[in-house]
Amino acid sequence: MTFIEGAAPRPEEPAPVTAGAELPATPEGYAEVCQDVGFIRMVLPPGAVITGGIAARAAEQFQELASTGDKPLLLELTGIEAITRSARTVFGSARASAVAVLGTSQVDRVIANFLLGGDLPSCPTKYFSSKPDALAWLGKRAG
Repeated sequence: MTFIEGAAPRPEEPAPVTAGAELPATPEGYAEVCQDVGFIRMVLPPGAVITGGIAARAAEQFQELASTGDKPLLLELTGIEAITRSARTVFGSARASAVAVLGTSQVDRVIANFLLGGDLPSCPTKYFSSKPDALAWLGKRAG
């Protein structure tokens, strides 16, 4: 992923897309980004509204780990409250060889559809509700 200038959230950023009622303001958290065998794993903080700031920090960490080239990414969004349009813009600019998006609930699926509904990603991207299936799919795309 690369940082896109202007993708950081602005105070006038529209409310996040959610599958429920209006959300109270949630302080920004951090995504966990780590190297795993054959791929990079990014876990978005459960219960958080994922903003452009959170996404930009995660993208920078991803880029540091993938500095030698494009790597497959496992993006776990299980339990997040919402994702903003600016975060979608940052995640949509992924420079990964493939992205497996993992969620476990219907709400996760709705949020993933919003995330994947932006600009067409430059790499194969697919939603999974099973971690073994996601890892098997990524394993076929590991370079």
